[in-house]
Amino acid sequence: MKIAPRLLHNRNTDLLPNTLFSDLQLDKLLSAHATAVLRHPCEQSEIVRRNALFVLLDENENLACVENALSVLCATERALQLLKDAKIMLDKYYRQVEVLESYIGSCELLACVHHLGDLFADIANYFSSDEKKKLLAHMKQSVQKIKKLLQEMNTGLLSFGDKNWLTPDYDAVSEFDSISACAEALGFPIPKRKPQNIKINLSLSDAMCHLYADKVAHIEAEIAKYADIDFYEPTIYIPEIKFFLEIRNLIQRAMGIGVPHCISKIANTPKYAAKKLYDISLLAKNCENIVPNDADFTENEPFYFLLGANGGGKTTYLRAVGINLILFLAGCPVFAKEAEIYPFDIVLSHFPRDERFDNTGRLDEEKMRTEEMLTKAQNKAAFLFFNETFSGTDDKRGFDLLTDTVAKIAESKQFGLYVTHFHEVMSLDYPILSAEVDLSDANKRTFRIVRSKGSASSYASDILKKYRLDKDSLAARRCGHGN
Repeated sequence: MKIAPRLLHNRNTDLLPNTLFSDLQLDKLLSAHATAVLRHPCEQSEIVRRNALFVLLDENENLACVENALSVLCATERALQLLKDAKIMLDKYYRQVEVLESYIGSCELLACVHHLGDLFADIANYFSSDEKKKLLAHMKQSVQKIKKLLQEMNTGLLSFGDKNWLTPDYDAVSEFDSISACAEALGFPIPKRKPQNIKINLSLSDAMCHLYADKVAHIEAEIAKYADIDFYEPTIYIPEIKFFLEIRNLIQRAMGIGVPHCISKIANTPKYAAKKLYDISLLAKNCENIVPNDADFTENEPFYFLLGANGGGKTTYLRAVGINLILFLAGCPVFAKEAEIYPFDIVLSHFPRDERFDNTGRLDEEKMRTEEMLTKAQNKAAFLFFNETFSGTDDKRGFDLLTDTVAKIAESKQFGLYVTHFHEVMSLDYPILSAEVDLSDANKRTFRIVRSKGSASSYASDILKKYRLDKDSLAARRCGHGN
């Protein structure tokens, strides 16, 4: 028996750890369902297929089509739940009709989504197959038969006030119908009757099923024809479609504050290059002014240290690089003006934990997590993120541990970004990024991440400039040219 193709095709690889999403604060921006999808890095072909769908969703007509598909599939899911909850036989029969009709509608809709690109093409082919068409045609006939049988059973149901009565007389009419007929005969206008929802209790259901045993047998026979059908089959696409729509909504939010997005080029060799890269997690804080920065990781310079003053945007830059890498690996657009990224195998992070340790306990915990991280990255194309790792011990010991860690990373030729306050890293043979005051900002409150050309002492100078305590600012204030 053929199995319905999935919308998302995940490769067999290590999942990205949940801690990565909490470290980068993606769990505050996206639902648990969306982050669960993002944990699966994609093969290059799947990245291309998903990118194509996101491009199609830029068209309102295609977006509306996908949203309608989600609505129809969710209706099928609700119908199945109502059938599952039904305890009375007559109620079950009505719910079974709803399930059959919902299933037919879902399958026919999925058979018409060829225009939504390669991801939906396989699905459309499956649901438009001759085998599926034949099944749906039989179901439609069964629906009509069951509805007719249920209607015939209803002719024996009379309503008198708040009571229900049964009669085998098929010519019987309700109290309302009798009075309406008399009124009409006397020339009185008769208002259109609203459909009555008769509340069926267990006793009434049992009585009607007993009274119309032959019709019940026919209903059961029609239902039995589909005992082997998986009516949940179309609903497997609900969480997958929700993922695409959630990312699309995120794009809309970003566009609302002027943050661009693009489809990243796929690099053939390990690299990560991007212009005007944004930390989109700041949307969770309702930030409306996100400062972009560039990224340029290559095989010649795959690893950077990032230094700078506290509050200078170092962690924001790390999140921008990390979040957009995760989005790229899941086939999503990235929040940048332009980008070219290699499909890395795995992304790992090492951030300070919230637990309280004394210096020895915290250091042991950080060393253990670092070793685990390097082990997971072994023999893989990995991108590693470190945020103030080994900062909880004295400078000499922390710097020694840092040096040993990055030596192992260099030996494995891994990519990475290491945020640290150890200015001594400037003496090592690694490129340095620094958070420097953006002189174009009139308030001198914005930092840009740039390749460092200075020395460790430059960071103190940046702090003094930020708060206008440097030599030039103080001189201007003494002369009455500053506040």
